[in-house]
Amino acid sequence: MSLIAECFRRLTDTSCKSELRGYKITDVNRTRKFGVACRSLQELKRKACTKLNITNDLAEVNVFLLDGSLIDEDYFHTLEPQTTLILQKPGEKVLSDADLLYETLRRVNIEYITAGDKVSQFLTENLKNKIAVLNNALNKDDSKTAFSLREEHPEWFRGLETNYTSKEAYMHRRCQDRIRGYLYKTIDQIRSSDIYLNDRKARQQLLQTIAFFKMQLKEDHYFGYYFDRSRAAKDPNETEHFDEVDSSNCYDHCPCKLSHLDDSTHFRLFGNIRTVDESFNNDEVDARKITKVSVERKQDTDENEVRPEKCPFRIKLRNVEEQKAICDRKGEFRCEGVWNANECTYGARHRINPYRSREELVLFSTWNLDHKIERSRTLVPRLLNMSLQDTVNEKDIYDIYENLFTLKNLRLVHVVCHDKGSHKSEY
Repeated sequence: MSLIAECFRRLTDTSCKSELRGYKITDVNRTRKFGVACRSLQELKRKACTKLNITNDLAEVNVFLLDGSLIDEDYFHTLEPQTTLILQKPGEKVLSDADLLYETLRRVNIEYITAGDKVSQFLTENLKNKIAVLNNALNKDDSKTAFSLREEHPEWFRGLETNYTSKEAYMHRRCQDRIRGYLYKTIDQIRSSDIYLNDRKARQQLLQTIAFFKMQLKEDHYFGYYFDRSRAAKDPNETEHFDEVDSSNCYDHCPCKLSHLDDSTHFRLFGNIRTVDESFNNDEVDARKITKVSVERKQDTDENEVRPEKCPFRIKLRNVEEQKAICDRKGEFRCEGVWNANECTYGARHRINPYRSREELVLFSTWNLDHKIERSRTLVPRLLNMSLQDTVNEKDIYDIYENLFTLKNLRLVHVVCHDKGSHKSEY
């Protein structure tokens, strides 16, 4: 390549102008760790695969946080530099830090944990009920529950990413991560199905559905407000003061913040079919960021088969009144019971407030957003069968969406009330 051609390439290669940031990467076994400097998730995958001798297609390689959260391109650009990331090849299982600790203790130091007959019996019999006991025994000191900011309750934020300054913001994102998990699992199940792989017309309709799910979830803020106590319904008997929060004023980590892009670019990249929001008018558009996102989106070859404007399904707006948390104003959550029950039979014993202490925040991760009508056994198979029709009804697609991602079909349950067996519900 001539010197002039090389100079021209560097001047026109907008990806080179993006900010270069460093990350730490490792494999699922945590046996090796390397540093990688990159500008995009795709570039990180490429460099990391070289260092870890991974020869799979980049589309088959996933990237996770240490807590087990799956990373997509939008999420990647919110991460702090020097974050440790895990690369996963097809067929590998990603273990969180908690999983690794448990496995290590089980294999190496289990004799110390189970020392003494009483301790051994406690750990080996009816473990789910023991978790309930631990929940009741945890901090009942409410003196710091109402605190929100990192400087007010620093021990609550111990070990969390430094970019979270409030409890509400952290809980908002944790709920978004759970909903993202359902989206990724749904997409993976669709793409691995025989219908998707062998029926071209059905595949096109499924790609349109995936595009719609992503656009509608962005409109719905990935339902992060379910765990955000600042969005809880106000208790008429409430005496403590909580600041009112405008639902349109979302957190920086929320995908809706990308709406500062100009309307045509925003529509082309993310498919939001609304007219320009009035809140965009006074925002400056960062041309470098637009170009960077454009380059990254082009690398997602599967979704490029369906341009957003070609998606036949309309995005629905959700009223502010609907954007409510499932906890109370103090941040307390109550179990809703097993999938086929009207309420939790354990009553007040199955409640938790992750805003109270670091310990309850950790224990809250064992609670599940459970599908009453199952995602993998019922909802996705129904969606696959719908794709075989000549025309897919928009109402049916939106019904699938609500059952996958909203409280129409999700209920928050204590680990004891999480039934992993088949749900024999009619749909």
